[in-house]
Amino acid sequence: MLETTPQNKPNGLFIVWKNYQRRPEVLASLLNCELKFFPHLFKSKYLRLLDYLFKLVVNIKDILLIKPDFAIAQCPPTFSALPALITKTPYLIDAHNPLFQVKMWQKLPFSQAILNNSLGIIVHNTEMFELVKGMYPSASLFTICDPIKAIAPSSPPKRVSKQILVIASFDPWDEPVELLIESMRRLSEYNFVITADVNKLDATTASSLQQLHNVTLTGFLATKDYHQVLCSSLAALVLTTSDATQPSGACEALSSDTQLIISRTSLTEKLFGEWAVLVDNQAESIAEAVRSLSVQELNLTTHRQRWNTSIQYEITRLLELIEKQHCNH
Repeated sequence: MLETTPQNKPNGLFIVWKNYQRRPEVLASLLNCELKFFPHLFKSKYLRLLDYLFKLVVNIKDILLIKPDFAIAQCPPTFSALPALITKTPYLIDAHNPLFQVKMWQKLPFSQAILNNSLGIIVHNTEMFELVKGMYPSASLFTICDPIKAIAPSSPPKRVSKQILVIASFDPWDEPVELLIESMRRLSEYNFVITADVNKLDATTASSLQQLHNVTLTGFLATKDYHQVLCSSLAALVLTTSDATQPSGACEALSSDTQLIISRTSLTEKLFGEWAVLVDNQAESIAEAVRSLSVQELNLTTHRQRWNTSIQYEITRLLELIEKQHCNH
């Protein structure tokens, strides 16, 4: 079990300019942070600038009212750290991979100032650590995988033998949606539950998905309802096309003792290879993996303990940096 921060320690504000995500929810509690999610106001990307401006104003107001000792901003978008920079609040960046793997985020206005003025940068795995270390050799880097907290609904449901939960966000950057559709088409005897927003897809792809009779599109679910689906599914399916990506969905499977089928990369093999089913990003490989599964009760407690032990050291280092900054402030 990861240790939480005593309440007399510096208090922080964890800023996420997106909808609910499990990583900041767990991480915030470990770092004595108040967590605030800010979903997009407008679906259209053409209005994203207006969306950012609104969040900027609201976050500056939050910082002035809450007066946190420090802030943590989930990036991208890099602009989520601007409220802390503007108010001269010490801040750290919880850097998701696109921040450094998609060049756009490095070139946008204020990006370099935001990165260079941060107390430190949190990356999600050792492969990203090496990449960012080469780009920003003087930065204080911390490697913190998604903290694992066991998911156990109050009334544990039975596993449904033909139900697969697809954990995805329909992010075009690293999710092979066409491959997913083709795989589900081949697996007509299974029912696939998807919570991602179909409106994020282009019209043609969305239509292809909606025509599949074995797909249930739930849209965003409340945490309790999502955990019920996760814990009642035969397995979780998580696909990625990106190297150095530690998918949050895989961590949710680990948290809930759920069987996992995941794209094979050097990192996923290292992190999940002992207990998950790793597949090539081909429909045949995915279909074979799904059909190989049977309902079984996993006990991944040992894996969770080992996972959390490996990141406790990094969390302790991060807390020491925050405490030092607080004492010197």
